[in-house]
Amino acid sequence: MSSNVPLPVSVPASSHRALLVARTVAVLGGLGWFLWLGGGPVLPPTRIDWMMREDWAAHIFGWLFFRNADWQLPLGATPNHFFPYGTSVALTDGNPWAAVLLKPFNALLPVDFQYTGPWLGLCYALMGYFGARLVETVSPRAVPVALGGTLLALSPVMAARFGHPTLCAHWLLVALLWLNLRDLPDARAATRSLGLAALFNAIASGTHPYWVGMLMPLTLALGVRIVWSRKLGLARVAAAVAGIIGLDVLLFSVFGYFGGQGLGAEGFGDFSSDLATLVNPMGWSRLLPDLPAAPRQGEGFGYLGAGALLLVGLAAVSVLVRLREARTVDWRRVLPAAVVVGLMAVYALSSRVTWLGQTVADLGALYAPLEKATNAFRASGRFIWPLSYLVVIGAVLTVVRLWRNVPAVAVAALTVALAAQAYDLREDKSALFKPVHFQRLQSPEWAALQGPYQHLALFPPHAQWVCRYDEALVNALAYQAYRLKLTFNSGYASRTPQALEAECHARLPRDGLDATTAYVVLPEHLRPFLDAGARCGRVEGLAVCVVAGNTDAFAQGLARQPIH
Repeated sequence: MSSNVPLPVSVPASSHRALLVARTVAVLGGLGWFLWLGGGPVLPPTRIDWMMREDWAAHIFGWLFFRNADWQLPLGATPNHFFPYGTSVALTDGNPWAAVLLKPFNALLPVDFQYTGPWLGLCYALMGYFGARLVETVSPRAVPVALGGTLLALSPVMAARFGHPTLCAHWLLVALLWLNLRDLPDARAATRSLGLAALFNAIASGTHPYWVGMLMPLTLALGVRIVWSRKLGLARVAAAVAGIIGLDVLLFSVFGYFGGQGLGAEGFGDFSSDLATLVNPMGWSRLLPDLPAAPRQGEGFGYLGAGALLLVGLAAVSVLVRLREARTVDWRRVLPAAVVVGLMAVYALSSRVTWLGQTVADLGALYAPLEKATNAFRASGRFIWPLSYLVVIGAVLTVVRLWRNVPAVAVAALTVALAAQAYDLREDKSALFKPVHFQRLQSPEWAALQGPYQHLALFPPHAQWVCRYDEALVNALAYQAYRLKLTFNSGYASRTPQALEAECHARLPRDGLDATTAYVVLPEHLRPFLDAGARCGRVEGLAVCVVAGNTDAFAQGLARQPIH
């Protein structure tokens, strides 16, 4: 399975140092690009205001309420969020690994603390690193390694996912492709590759389920390649792969991904990739025009970038010009990964295959028996990402490999491609540049809730995708509840209990008014509360009600601006 013209087994110490420098340059290139896309203001962990919108708000409150919660299974559980039903870091699309690893240091962390900004920066750094490692599989020269690694970090696909931070771990895909393409000189190297695949799968299992959906097939491809190359026996590889699958399932269970009930799990066939996705900028390009696409196909965004497309063309020309050199390459090395990536790309097209937004094939009958699986991975368009990266990686490795005896040509091609990629990508499209205005509640009266009250509730509850959702109001109250270490009943989660939907339309809380709960009541629901004998008043313009018999300082304070 190795190339007919293998790289030297031993690398001189000077070359090794040069490669370390090249990897560092690629890492810094990735970080620099992240800063160019607006990453600077989000890196400080004590800045949280930028997260107070849409999916980011779900992430930050999943983490903040987890900080106030006791340890329990599943890890990341937040029974104090969406109270009384509870949720978890996983079900708010947060990062379970980061949350669980940071929670032991909770007492040392500032009250306002987020890990999402540093996580995004880390993802860009690791993209540069593993991109560099991939180039090293065909060349020990430092300059192509640095340029190729940086080019991969300039992926438009990754920048387009800022709105879903846990889906920015594209370095996991690049890392698995590196394991599939690197040299496997002996059984020890093959065993090490399987161990690294297990590590990357474990990270993926505590980051986002879609990563496992992509990494596991690539792990199977790695196993096929190892058996095919006769580095390890079938039984040993099958046992290792089965162990990795078991590890993924165990971590899914530990982090609570199997909990909760999905509402509105529709979208398969809509959240798809178009056949032209690799060349459709969807507004991200300065150089290439946008192409038509269906309304919800942003999930299947796979644009390579003008620089990467240029390099694909240069790679094709290189194969023709350097045909004799191309024939010395064992192209079978990439075959298992290519087959798996191709199958994932087919799934990305979904049951409704489109070309420029128009349906050209209906595969509904084919996918009908797989409804549970397609509902779980309804945003099938995301499975185009492995193909997007494999195409770019293939172009980089082909140019570097075929011109390694004339490295100036490879360096020139990569430099031009990198410059074109950087110029082409519209940094103003980055979600990190969008302004966020978070208005905290300021009245000192709220502090009197701490002690007599255990719960702060918005009535009726607000839950995104389930019932009405006033983002500014929910975020302000959720933050206040977090600061006062109270529970809260509203928010934004990927999966919410179905029972919550009924409460969205109730006149009064299901079990009546609770003496340990302060209710922020919408105007149209005030009359039922008053008729039930609640004591109500205004705090910062909000109608707040408590049980009439409460005599604590907060309840008495409501009399300053009473509501009758």
